[in-house]
Amino acid sequence: MNEENLARFKQILSKLPEEKRKLLYERLHSLPQSEREAFISEFLKKYSERNKPHKASPSAKKTPGTKSSPNKPVSKAASPAKKEPVREKPKRATINKVQEPAPKKDNVHSFILGILIALIIVGSLYFIYVFNKERIDGRFNEMFGMTETETSETSSGLEAIMGPEPKVFPTDTPTPVPATPTPSPVPVEDDHPDLTGLVIVIDPGHQKDYDYDKEESIPGTTADKERGTPGATGINSGIKEYELTLQYAIVMKEYLERCGAEVILTRESNDVSISNIERAEIAVDNNADYFIRLHADAAPDSDIRGVKVYVPSTGKYASSSSEEGKALADTVADAIGSSSLGVIQSNMYTGLNHADSIKSFQLVIGYLSNSEDDALLGNEDTAYKVAVAVSEFLS
Repeated sequence: MNEENLARFKQILSKLPEEKRKLLYERLHSLPQSEREAFISEFLKKYSERNKPHKASPSAKKTPGTKSSPNKPVSKAASPAKKEPVREKPKRATINKVQEPAPKKDNVHSFILGILIALIIVGSLYFIYVFNKERIDGRFNEMFGMTETETSETSSGLEAIMGPEPKVFPTDTPTPVPATPTPSPVPVEDDHPDLTGLVIVIDPGHQKDYDYDKEESIPGTTADKERGTPGATGINSGIKEYELTLQYAIVMKEYLERCGAEVILTRESNDVSISNIERAEIAVDNNADYFIRLHADAAPDSDIRGVKVYVPSTGKYASSSSEEGKALADTVADAIGSSSLGVIQSNMYTGLNHADSIKSFQLVIGYLSNSEDDALLGNEDTAYKVAVAVSEFLS
């Protein structure tokens, strides 16, 4: 699937109210996989057409019956008795009749009334959204497993873009599974690298509860995002992303420490409240050699799976981070028997933007919205294999 279209599709969805987001999401998942990309392309096309600025309408035609000017002198030849003064009275009556403006005033009044009613309706919808924004945005995060959300705004005419509503929607009932126990101590490969002297900060993505307060997303701009979210949920396992990333981080910390590195976790519990900026500051304040953020994403397309790495598009290492990010994605994918989706340089992620003075990587180990990745990430051996792969990348 075209990732640019998918990213744009997500951005448009983030601007819709809760009910319409849910309707569109369910509409998308009711389609066969082979039709989803075409649906998204058609959606983007119609959305663009409906939001183009309209040209000003041509001037209204003159009202029938007003062609003759009330100030135009009446031809004397039109009156058979032009010399008789008694004929002047009918002419004045005709002029007065033409000047009556009542019908035009009624049209203007109706138009103004229509505008006022429309403004009242739009204003009411806006205030409904403003006072329920946190609940609406939170629900959208849960549905799509997005790591962060954009500020949303109301959109109209969605039904015309989507087409007819499907009568049946698919549903998934996740079955929770117990957390994978962490082996203690974590065994180390005989040929493990020597990482002595390296300072590594590992950030297990997300947390148990939402934090709807906003923080600066891109330094020096007005862009902002929520401080914290729980992340995605396994499509079959029901495991939460914030639980999974902490399990992986604990295993990785012990493995890298046994390779000689100094390792710091941004959190050691799920029940915390720590923003993305605060996570980045831990890495920067400790002068880390590497800042590795662990994630397990979700996507509207359940066929998307694999390992992907995001790197910041700004900062000291912007020119070299893409090459290193790709190496990290390839190494981890090969280690766990998955496919590499490569690297994306982006300014979408608050934690990367505020740690661009050091080498920062957001490692997406897989997609919990995909059945194969959900099972792979829940395998007790996968966390260990990822730790070994990361140690090789750091050597």
